[in-house]
Amino acid sequence: MNTRRIWELMARKLANEATADELQELSALLRDNPDTELPAGLVDELWQKTAAATSEDSAMAAHDRHISRMQAMGIPIGHVPAETPIPLTAIRSRRPYLWAAAISTGVLLCMAAWWWTSAKKNSNAITSEVTTRNGSRTSIQLADGTRVWLNAGSKLSYSKDFGKGDRSVTLSGEAFFDVAKQADHPLVIHTETMDIRVLGTRFNVRSYPEDKTTEASLITGSIEAIVKHNATRIILKPSEKIVVLNQLPAVARSAKAQTAKAETTVTLSHVSYYAAQTTAITETSWMDNKLVFKDESFTELAQQMERFFGVKVRFDNPQLQQLRFTGIFEQETVQQALSALQLTAAFRYEIQNDTIIIH
Repeated sequence: MNTRRIWELMARKLANEATADELQELSALLRDNPDTELPAGLVDELWQKTAAATSEDSAMAAHDRHISRMQAMGIPIGHVPAETPIPLTAIRSRRPYLWAAAISTGVLLCMAAWWWTSAKKNSNAITSEVTTRNGSRTSIQLADGTRVWLNAGSKLSYSKDFGKGDRSVTLSGEAFFDVAKQADHPLVIHTETMDIRVLGTRFNVRSYPEDKTTEASLITGSIEAIVKHNATRIILKPSEKIVVLNQLPAVARSAKAQTAKAETTVTLSHVSYYAAQTTAITETSWMDNKLVFKDESFTELAQQMERFFGVKVRFDNPQLQQLRFTGIFEQETVQQALSALQLTAAFRYEIQNDTIIIH
């Protein structure tokens, strides 16, 4: 984590062991993490005071040793009145030690307080989490009245203060939202590649880390999608869908080619419907316990089957991954589904425990 690296570099800097590259890295990290810059600067300042106090003490000790040697050699150094309290030098020499100790204690207290505050802040950031395993689905109602349906292999996270001014959640996987209206406090859904801002509407979000794209499909109302990598803002209308690439393409060699690739990282289209039913939407078919796929590669279909049936799929022959399929699974078992796929493509399979091997 950045915070751990910052304090590692701070320790090397204070010990005068940091290289020029490490000092540059530390400066860059502090710029990128403004919450850490203040406590780091405070620790640096207090450390310098401690070093200065220690340096002063060393000089005084050296002076006292020099005077002692001169006295032992019988060299006159001036008359010292008898009434002058001898312990004065000892009291005076202890003060830098006390000051250095106080400063060191202050440094430790500041660091401990910052770490405690940071840890408390992080522990309070996300206190509620709902997850579903492959092969299962669930639904929950949030504190603000919003209803969320979670598809298989998904995770929804939100803070303990959700609904009290804060209406933000983080999604990994797929979920359907029926959002309660609050005009002054929009709901924000955070995904890896885009954020979705809504007031009150019904829509589906699909954001699995292993998939190539993240999608948001609007059913009713209106939502605003903010693409993270280029800050593009798109307002969706009912029945529209935004698709964002999870991994950006490699940097193009020419500016023209780079612009063309950038345009393809975000696409806007319409939701699709089953071939036989014009009112059933493909993007939300999982809520009806249906697995709908249109012209998808065997690799993409295998990922969906893993979530839908709660199994693992492994390809023994990589060439079979390029096969493409269209169809609907609803009440079939995984064996029945694979047998149906064999009617349109030549492949064999075997099942070992919960793993399906495609030959």
